[in-house]
Amino acid sequence: MIRNDQEYKVTKAALISYEDALADFDILKSIKRGVAPVIAEAQRTSYQRQVAELREQIEAYDALKSGEATEFAMSSFASIGKELISARIAKGLTQRELARLAGLKEQQIQRYEKDAYETANLRRLEYIARVLDVNFTGKITVKPSSDAFASDFLNSIDPSQFPLSEMNAKGWFDQKLNLRRASASEKKRALAVFFTNSGVIQPSKALHRKTAGVGSRVKQAALLSWQARILSKARRKAGLARRYKPLTPDTIKALVSFSRMPDGPVLAIDMLLSHGVIVVFEKHLEKTKLDGAAMSLDGRYAVIGMTLRHDRIDNFWYVLLHELGHVTRHWGPLLTDGFLDEEGDDLSEKLESEADDFATNAIIPNEAWDASFVRFTKSPEAIVEFAVKWNIHEALVAGRIRKERGNYSEFSDLIGNGKIRLLIKNAGLME
Repeated sequence: MIRNDQEYKVTKAALISYEDALADFDILKSIKRGVAPVIAEAQRTSYQRQVAELREQIEAYDALKSGEATEFAMSSFASIGKELISARIAKGLTQRELARLAGLKEQQIQRYEKDAYETANLRRLEYIARVLDVNFTGKITVKPSSDAFASDFLNSIDPSQFPLSEMNAKGWFDQKLNLRRASASEKKRALAVFFTNSGVIQPSKALHRKTAGVGSRVKQAALLSWQARILSKARRKAGLARRYKPLTPDTIKALVSFSRMPDGPVLAIDMLLSHGVIVVFEKHLEKTKLDGAAMSLDGRYAVIGMTLRHDRIDNFWYVLLHELGHVTRHWGPLLTDGFLDEEGDDLSEKLESEADDFATNAIIPNEAWDASFVRFTKSPEAIVEFAVKWNIHEALVAGRIRKERGNYSEFSDLIGNGKIRLLIKNAGLME
């Protein structure tokens, strides 16, 4: 959302930049430069999506500035702050002018609006509304539940489906539960708080959607719990991230080149954070074989969760790039459902195949791989030599050969067994 004329100018400049980049973008030239077709196409799609989003923001701000909009629909209580900003713009007031009318500092209004008044209490919201001469009309529907808090969740989810003992032992709840003595309603309440704090506002719907014809409800509840945990951890890092911005092919190439460095995974995580992609780690729960996930946080940040179930250099980079493929190519579905990539799950075969293509081509373009003889080698030295040529770690080359041949006993000394978890833990990124 554009909040002032300065942001409007910045957004228009960004739109022009993306429109120029899109107009100048030539897939054939990119391919000739060595960019894989899959990566080039993903880049063009990202430009198109950015142009559409920026145009939408500019049109919305123009409509507000015109003064034609006098009524704003609120979908939830949480959207009050956003509508107060809309009302200020519609009344033709700057942030400075509102601050003067409210007897506040301009910086205070800027801080409020930066997070859509989330830090303002109810009395302050009411006061700002009075200053703006805004009238609220609304309807509250009381649902048939003894507990109004997350009633849909309380009514439709059975706590016995969730791995409460494991979640409790890991400290995922606000307070440790005495599971032997806790009543069913207390367990429900703990789950409701856990999911709401993560930003998964309607876990029951998410659970129903993810269980349609797939696996057991118990396993899917565990997957959803892990997803909520990832979002909770990502939210703590959101203040360090910029809004998600698609990575260029050159940036992706630089990202993969970090694989050659001993602390490459940490450097990659820092680089992704600067592009609005928050990477967090959490061990998978029992009954699941989860490797990673891609999702959105508030529609503003991309989130990649990783379990490090397989502690190998080749697996780390492949999973990271697979999830980045989802972020780059599937941002729309990511905003609603997210992607939980579990071993043996082929629910979204087409989308998973696209993410696989993105990952393999980001490491080594298929055209270059198909033209090379390293695919047939039995020599570790040839693998190392090929990796040096492509400026990547030899584990990534060995890993692809092992997968293609279906022989996971080959080149086991090249794949970096036991190298990742310790590095990530020592960097303070995983418990």
